[in-house]
Amino acid sequence: MTRWQQVIRIGGFEFRRFFKWKQELFSLVLMGVLFGVSMGWGHLKTALEETHTVAVVAPFELPTLPNIEWQFVDDREQALTGIGDEFSGVLRIVDDATTGYRSDLVVKSNAGWQSRVEASIQGYLQQRKLGDLELTAEQIQVLNNPPSFAITLQNEEDERSSATKALPTMILVSIMVAVFGSFGLMMTAITQEKQQRVTEQLLTLITPSQWMDGKILGVTLHCLKSMATILILIVLVVLVMSVASGDEMTYPAFGAELIIVTLLFAVFGLGMINAMMAGFAATIDDPNHSGRSAMMLLPALFVGAGFGVMDSPQGLLAQILSWFPLTSFAVMPIRVADGGVAWWEWLGSFGVLLLTVYFIRSAAVRLFSLGITMYGKEPTWGSMGRALIGRKQVD
Repeated sequence: MTRWQQVIRIGGFEFRRFFKWKQELFSLVLMGVLFGVSMGWGHLKTALEETHTVAVVAPFELPTLPNIEWQFVDDREQALTGIGDEFSGVLRIVDDATTGYRSDLVVKSNAGWQSRVEASIQGYLQQRKLGDLELTAEQIQVLNNPPSFAITLQNEEDERSSATKALPTMILVSIMVAVFGSFGLMMTAITQEKQQRVTEQLLTLITPSQWMDGKILGVTLHCLKSMATILILIVLVVLVMSVASGDEMTYPAFGAELIIVTLLFAVFGLGMINAMMAGFAATIDDPNHSGRSAMMLLPALFVGAGFGVMDSPQGLLAQILSWFPLTSFAVMPIRVADGGVAWWEWLGSFGVLLLTVYFIRSAAVRLFSLGITMYGKEPTWGSMGRALIGRKQVD
């Protein structure tokens, strides 16, 4: 069996090891149910909420509110004695010629319905105040609408919808999910095999580099699957929210270039991260007691750099990070999604990333070979440093 056949075989095993289609289907159904419940929770809560009777002392009628029943009374002091029994609260509205409308609500204890009453009454009194100024309906509408502020693009092709503007965030969130997923999967895959003492048997059949490359391949494929799932769910959530709010359904616009760039940088970026984690995880003897486990969270900082430049994806710092190989896999796709990146720029950055992946993978293989057969102790930082740079170990 050739080297690449061994790597692909191990990669397929690692992918199937973590990918369980029944669990994936159950997770999707569960997320759909939770999303549906969250969408309808407000309506369900309103439908099941008890009706609150509020005594009102006011010189005019009040708007109708869900689950609120107004009962106008003449004697406020007498109504106050009925709070908790006959009334849930007593509302008073005073029309003062000097200060305008004033209102106060007396209740026995705090409850959620009170904030709804406050917001509704404030809005209603504000509209009455504008009406008392003898303004026309057009003038009232102008006062209610904030001044407009429009941005006109000279290049109409650059005009994008709000869904398209959210693409960089969607991409970065999916990459962050993949990085955290690779941390857990790689840590589990390697430390379990060390604790089960099966490494010697495996090393009689395959080389450490084949073993590690197979793990990188399998875990990277699983992370890409997680990225695709998250992106699809985010798009579905955006579409459902648009429909629920009554807005026009808008799809994010993405071209072939963005798909190619995101896929290339994600595959090799995650491969680089997984190589780092594979090499370092092999040096951990017991993840429950090792102080080194937290070090494997450092790659999350590389993705965090992308969130730090989200507000200015074409700024100087973003340009530097999109060329720096440890952060380019997270920053360059969001720059391409934002627009304004020439083909030669992302292609050059990708070339730098490829070189970095090669050197990191080579160093990780040496570190993996050092730590995978060590039981009961962990290699020293000095021996790890010598392995990374390719120097012989000192006995």
